[in-house]
Amino acid sequence: MQIQAAHCPYCKNILFQNLKRHKVRGCLTCKRPIVIARSPVGRPRLYRIYSVLDVGMMLYALLTIALIAFFLMTGHGVTGFVKAFSIALFIVGSVLCVDGVLALRTARDKTWNRQRRGVAARTIGAGKIATGILAFFMVLVGVTL
Repeated sequence: MQIQAAHCPYCKNILFQNLKRHKVRGCLTCKRPIVIARSPVGRPRLYRIYSVLDVGMMLYALLTIALIAFFLMTGHGVTGFVKAFSIALFIVGSVLCVDGVLALRTARDKTWNRQRRGVAARTIGAGKIATGILAFFMVLVGVTL
């Protein structure tokens, strides 16, 4: 029986480190943080490898859907929605800044399932950092309302 090698969900390179010993590790090639976790559906002994940055964006999407549904059902004011949404926007700013810094350091970027390397990756990384800083500014504006 042959055991398949584990691949990074971001850069698709083979992971050579022992993932079971450390729950959160960085890929040796792209430096993105990855986590090993049990699959939420399926067999109980089946493990999946997730990118921590992708998990953060999924968490933001679910939180945004829950916020919209909550405010539609309860009819709270607009200022309460803006404050809650700005706190959720903090997740996006954090993920974009971390992903941008890693793109600048490693010259690797993956956005919308398209991999970039070299100058293009560093340019996209700088744009992600600028967008993350703008998101942090929007968080400050939303919280102070």
